[in-house]
Amino acid sequence: MLRYLLPAVAVLLAAEPVLAQVGADLNISPKRVVFGPGERSATVYVFNQGDQPATYSVELVDRVMTSDGRIVAIDEEPGAQVDSARDLVQYTPRRISLAPRTSQAIRVRARPGGSGEHRTHLTVTALPPETAGFTVDQAAAGAADEVSLQVVALFSVSIPVIVRDGPVDARAAIDRVALRQEAQQELLSLDLVRTGANSVYGDIEVFAETPGGQVLLTAVRGIAVYPEIDRRTVVIALPQPPVAGQSMTIVYRDDDADRGEVLATATLVAP
Repeated sequence: MLRYLLPAVAVLLAAEPVLAQVGADLNISPKRVVFGPGERSATVYVFNQGDQPATYSVELVDRVMTSDGRIVAIDEEPGAQVDSARDLVQYTPRRISLAPRTSQAIRVRARPGGSGEHRTHLTVTALPPETAGFTVDQAAAGAADEVSLQVVALFSVSIPVIVRDGPVDARAAIDRVALRQEAQQELLSLDLVRTGANSVYGDIEVFAETPGGQVLLTAVRGIAVYPEIDRRTVVIALPQPPVAGQSMTIVYRDDDADRGEVLATATLVAP
């Protein structure tokens, strides 16, 4: 029998490996860091919400947004470009060990980067413990000619770190609003369009007209469109289907430079 312990990776391999998930109890706050003009320091907190000690690495990774809203490493999206803030941002520490149910602060500093908006992602990754390998009993089990794989899937959390110098040009529009049904679920689909030079970040609220006035149907928090794309598609599950002929209002409200400001609205009449 032959067994291998593969290096820790973040993807699954074929052939039914033994999977060990490391770091699912990792949390981080806040969910984004924005340095405006004259703002040069911030604090990010890493939480180990699990019942075991854990060690984490901290690094800056340039990531880009795709048209469907996914955030991927820049080398995973051929031809993608981002105005990186990696050279503008410093942070400490770069490795953290936490007891169960404890937290630690990461100090983040930024220097001016000239005009425009620059972005990178602070990425915290849970590292596998020394016990992540096969035990003696596990290695002794199985047939002599068996090859087994153990894949350690590392859990990581990334938050954007944005450096801006100068006034913020955050404008948006809502386009291609439509209703559709999938698997007996009523869905609202729309394109969120960035029309200014900077990224936009905010909340989408969906209201329905009723005899008693407008009623909030649902809200989706923290929806962004970053400068590398002009628009992204957003799909929202509605808690209940609208009545035929019912008017719906979609509001995109800023949660960044001018919190609460309405950036875009659109209306739709249910067929």
